[in-house]
Amino acid sequence: MSEAEAAVLKLICANHGSMSVDDLEESVCVFNVRRIISNREKFVCCRSGGEHKVVAKTELRLCKAKVCQGCNNLHLCRKFLLGSCPSSRRRRGCQFPHQLRSDHNVPILVEHGLQDLDRAELCTLLLQNDNFLLPPVSTTPNYNKGDGPFGECRDGDGCTKLHICEKHLHGDCSCYKAHDFHEPHPSKTLQARGVPAPLINTLKYVYINKEALRGNRGNRGNQQHPARANAAYTCIHVKNIRLLPKIVLFACVPSDKTEICLYFIKGHCKHDKCFKAHYKLPYRWELRQGQQWTALPDSEEIEKDYCVPKKTYSRGVEPVCFDTMTRGSSAVRRLSTASSVLHPDFVLTTEWLWYWEDEFGNWNQYASATAGHSAASISGAELEQKYLNDDKSVVEFTAGSQKYSLSFKDMIQTNKQYGTKRLVRRRPAFVSSADAATAKVRKPQSNSRGVPAYWDKTQIPETGYKRVSLQRSSEEFKRIEGLFCNTMAGFDIVQIERIQNKKLWEFYDCQKNYMKKNNAGRNVQEKKLFHGTDSKHVHAICHDNFDWRICGTHGTAFGRGSYFARDAKYSHSYTGQSDVKSMFVSLVLVGQYTRGSSDYVRPPSKDGGDVHFYDSCVDDVRNPSIFVVFEKHQIYPEYLLQYQEKTSNIFRDYYGAASPPAPKPVSAPVRQPRPQVTPARPQVTPARPAARPATSSYSTAYSYPSSSASSSSYSTNNQQESCVIL
Repeated sequence: MSEAEAAVLKLICANHGSMSVDDLEESVCVFNVRRIISNREKFVCCRSGGEHKVVAKTELRLCKAKVCQGCNNLHLCRKFLLGSCPSSRRRRGCQFPHQLRSDHNVPILVEHGLQDLDRAELCTLLLQNDNFLLPPVSTTPNYNKGDGPFGECRDGDGCTKLHICEKHLHGDCSCYKAHDFHEPHPSKTLQARGVPAPLINTLKYVYINKEALRGNRGNRGNQQHPARANAAYTCIHVKNIRLLPKIVLFACVPSDKTEICLYFIKGHCKHDKCFKAHYKLPYRWELRQGQQWTALPDSEEIEKDYCVPKKTYSRGVEPVCFDTMTRGSSAVRRLSTASSVLHPDFVLTTEWLWYWEDEFGNWNQYASATAGHSAASISGAELEQKYLNDDKSVVEFTAGSQKYSLSFKDMIQTNKQYGTKRLVRRRPAFVSSADAATAKVRKPQSNSRGVPAYWDKTQIPETGYKRVSLQRSSEEFKRIEGLFCNTMAGFDIVQIERIQNKKLWEFYDCQKNYMKKNNAGRNVQEKKLFHGTDSKHVHAICHDNFDWRICGTHGTAFGRGSYFARDAKYSHSYTGQSDVKSMFVSLVLVGQYTRGSSDYVRPPSKDGGDVHFYDSCVDDVRNPSIFVVFEKHQIYPEYLLQYQEKTSNIFRDYYGAASPPAPKPVSAPVRQPRPQVTPARPQVTPARPAARPATSSYSTAYSYPSSSASSSSYSTNNQQESCVIL
C-alpha cells in the first residue's frame, strides 16, 4: 500500500469508517484520490441518501482460536480490541493476546496495509468488516416485521440477534421499534458480545457501513431480502464517478504543495506525480501573486536572516516581515522539508531550534545554561516533538527552582510564580546551498546513525551482529569488570565483548522512546543487569535477543518472562557446566515495577483498567534483586562476559591437598608456625538454592526461597578474595 493510500484509509477509519467523497477531497492533500479509492480491495464507493460515500474495507479478520499454527489472521483479544477486557483485571489475566504490534501481528498488519492504524481505528475497520465481532440485525425471523414487542421474531427476549429498527439505520423513522442501541434488548445483546458502553454510541455508523459493504458483495449473506440493501445503498464503480455532478471536480486539480520532497532533494523521486514540492534546497520562500505562489529569487538570503532568532525582518530593498509573513502588501510563505524529529535518518530534514528572550533582549536556546539563567528541563527537540503532536497545546517545564508554561498557540513562556512573560521563537538551523550540495554527496552513514557513540562504527553489520572485544585497559572494560567483581570473587575474566546489533538496538531505542512518552516525557528507569546462560545459546541471544517464550517456561516464580539479576553471583548458578562460562550484561528498561506472580504472562494493570500497566515485575519492590521483563524490546544484550575459575583454584582441584608449584620467593614478615591442616575444598561456585527463579535461558523451573535462605546461600569468603584478570 502506498503512503497516500495509507493516509486516505487512516483518515476514513478515524471518521467512523466512511466519509463523503466531497469531505475526503477537502481533507487530504493528495492529487490522485480518485485512483486511490478505486482500489476495491480497500474501499467501496456507494450512494446513500443522494450522497456519494467511500467506505473502508479489509479482508483481515480476528483469529477465533486460542492457539493455531501458520495463521494469517490477527491474534488479538476481541474484548481488548473493542476497548475493555475485564479478564485483564483478574489475577490470572486474559488468555488471549493484548499486544496489537506483536511479532505475529506486525507482518500481517503490514501485508494488509494497516500498520499505521491505532487500536481505535483498527477496531472501527474490523467492526464493519468482520461479522464475528457484532451480532447481526434480526432478519430471519424478522423483528422488523409484524406487530408486538418482538415483531415476527419467535425467540423473543432470548434472541441473540439485534432488535433494532432497520429504517432508523437508513434515516429518520418515527415507528415504535427500537431506535436506540441502549434500549433493553439491544443493550443486553451487545453486552453479551462484550461490546463496552462507550462503543455502543458509534454503532449506528458501523451497521450503516456493514450494509454498504454487504451490497457491494452482491448482497451475499442476505439472499432473502435483496431489495432491502439496495434500497438504501447503490454501489457505484469509481470509473463512473466522473458522471456524478458533485465529484467531477474531484478528477483532480493538483493540490497545493507545501512540503519539499526529501527523495528529490537527495537526488531522485520515483513518483511521477509526487504530491510534494521538488526543489534543490530544504527550504523555499515564495510570494503570492494572484492565485499563484512564485519563488523569491533571494530565498537563501531571506533564510539566513530568518535563522537568526532576534531578527523580525530580512535585509534588502523589499524586506520580508517574519512576524506577519508578508513583503509589502503581499503574502509570503516558507516551504521546507519535514522536521528532523519526524525523519531522523534522512539528510536535509529541517532542524527546528527553540529560543526564548530574556530580560536583556538575548535569545537563548532551551536546555542550555546561559549567564544568569538555569537550563530548562526540556530540550528543543522535545519541544519540537510536542509541537508537532499538538501546536495548540501548553507545555510545562522547570528551570532551576522556577516553574514555567509555554503556550504554542501564543508562543509565550510564563513564569508560574511571578507571572513574567517571555517571547518564544521557533526558527530553523541555517543550511546554505553549499551545505546542501555537500550533504547530497556525502558518503551515507545510515548504518551507524542512531547507535551509541562508543560503538566501533567500522564493525556494524547491516544485518546480524558483531562481537567486539574490549581492551583490558579501557574504561569500558573496567566498568563492566567492576560490576561483575562486586559479587563474583574467585574468578578470572577471560574476555568481555560488546554486542553490536543495529536491529536490536533500534528496537530497544524505539521502545525506550515509546515508554518515555507514556511516562509524560520523563526518563524511564534503565538498569544494567546480569543473565547467565549456557554457552550454546549465546549466538541465538546475540542475534535475536532473549526469547521470553523459552525463558518463561523455566523460571516462573514471578511471571513468565525473561529473568535478570542485580548480582552476577545469582546468574552464575545458571551458566551451565562448561569450564569457560558465559554471562550477559544487559541494558533493561525496568520502568515502573511491582511484585510478580507465577501466573503472570505480562505485568499487571496499575489501576485495574486495560490501558495503564506496569513495565516489569520484581521479587521485592523495596529492594529488588530479580527483574522479570515480558517485552523483549525492553532488553538489549549489551555485553557478553566470559570467565572461569581462578587459576589457583584450578591448581588446587588438580593437586588436592598438595600445594601448587611454588612462586618465586619474596620477602615477607616472619610468622609463628601453625599446625599443618589439610584445607577443605572451598565452595567457589555459589550453591544453587533448592528453589530459586532462573535468570538464564533454558533452566529448570524453581520457586523463590525466603530472603534469609537466599542470603545464607552466598555466605562464602568472597570478601577475602579478589577478581583477577588473565
